[in-house]
Amino acid sequence: MFPLLSTKRLALAGCALLALGHVSAQAADVDLRVLGWYGNQPQQQEIETPFWKGLEERTDGAFSAQFRTIDELGLTGFEALRTLQSGAFDIVSIQVSHVSGDDPLFMGADLPGLSYTFDDLAKLLEAYSPVMDKRLQERYGAKLVATWAYPPQILYCKGDIKGFADLEGKKVRVSSAFSAKAVEEFGGTSVTLAGPEVYQALQQGVVDCAATGSVYGNVNGWHEVTDTLFPVPLGGSGVSIHVIRLDTWNKLTPEQQEMLTAELDELGDALWTMGVEDNQDGINCNVGAEPCENGQVGNMSLLEVTPEARAEMKAALESAILPMWIAECERVVDDCRAEWNGSVGKVLDIEL
Repeated sequence: MFPLLSTKRLALAGCALLALGHVSAQAADVDLRVLGWYGNQPQQQEIETPFWKGLEERTDGAFSAQFRTIDELGLTGFEALRTLQSGAFDIVSIQVSHVSGDDPLFMGADLPGLSYTFDDLAKLLEAYSPVMDKRLQERYGAKLVATWAYPPQILYCKGDIKGFADLEGKKVRVSSAFSAKAVEEFGGTSVTLAGPEVYQALQQGVVDCAATGSVYGNVNGWHEVTDTLFPVPLGGSGVSIHVIRLDTWNKLTPEQQEMLTAELDELGDALWTMGVEDNQDGINCNVGAEPCENGQVGNMSLLEVTPEARAEMKAALESAILPMWIAECERVVDDCRAEWNGSVGKVLDIEL
């Protein structure tokens, strides 16, 4: 059992919801308390916030929502599962990499090197979603209702690199232990830095490369201080999920469940489409290709992910990353290996 959220923080979250409670509770049959991801993300600003605000009108008063982002309430992504268990919210948005410390099982489809395209990722999630749903229902009293993804974390590097071999001896900023393991397999040294620190670190030579999404790196000017963009998923695929508490779900009539499922399918589809489009737009902007609709035009060189590069990444995945993950997962989930082999492993033809 991981530590619970502090009473003070839960009380603050509850007060924020109560402040809105009288606005819509009487106007809709079911008033949902919803916790979204960080409010500075375009996914939340452009899709999720309007979605929840318009829920009551679209459902003719069957549902309404009190929507708050996780940072708005002073919480962090690492607390998402604990917040879910607290019962303060009915629906919670979670980026799985942020909760892997509490429950590694959720990273089973989001490890470095598992997928290179959103189509690849969709196949993995189709296979692994039942595994995540089973874990949510049995351990957390919740149900999986949507899966989607941010742009994958790819490599920005100073200088003209030709492949993984050129990472040897280089310092590479990463944001997870699994990415660090991958860097070490290629002879590099992993460095942990907060996102806002990376631009200066690249500029001053503190690090030689850094992994992040194509959009985040562009918006924060990384293309100004790096030369080569290597779109290999060194940092995973940014898988995110929406979950609803079973206590809430089971109180709904079959008709209400059907209506809410249809709404959440649309939300997941919209967020998924945005991930696909933003990822390509970010790459286009960084390398100065058209169209570049939402970013700053850069002049980076795009390094193709060749079959040889994929083979090298797969070797690192099988020899180091997957063994590291399964060891962590089996410490908390007895059947983790069998569940993965029967889902993601079957899609990739890999057996642990």
